[in-house]
Amino acid sequence: MDLETLYPLVTEAIRRAEVFEDLHAPGARDAWRDVSRLEERITRILPASDPEGAIARRGAVRAAIAGGECERACDLVTRFKAEDDVSVTLVAELEALRQRATVMSRQQTAVLRSRYPGAFARHGEVAIQQFVLAYHQQGAPLPIR
Repeated sequence: MDLETLYPLVTEAIRRAEVFEDLHAPGARDAWRDVSRLEERITRILPASDPEGAIARRGAVRAAIAGGECERACDLVTRFKAEDDVSVTLVAELEALRQRATVMSRQQTAVLRSRYPGAFARHGEVAIQQFVLAYHQQGAPLPIR
């Protein structure tokens, strides 16, 4: 995909995510994940030294955080910081976003641990996090049997 195709798509995805978020709609997190992936596609086209490329990198990380994908946000930061043409300013901004994602992830884990201590004791933190991620990615309630 080229930029002429991606720019309108990302603009519409941002609008959709913001509306869903304002409505507290269940699809808000999925909409932010879409934004993150579209912004990431833009980062493959534009270098970090380009102002629009820097915006896309920050946007991809911010949208991943808004979508509840804190680990992915941290992975994106690591990847973007490793690029040759990344500025010192962008590195600092990305690090601040990584800190935000880390704090958010710890808070989410603490809430889950306090709500479901038995599940954490029986299955462990990694298994619970994998379950939560799978649950959010499926986009629908669990099947009732």
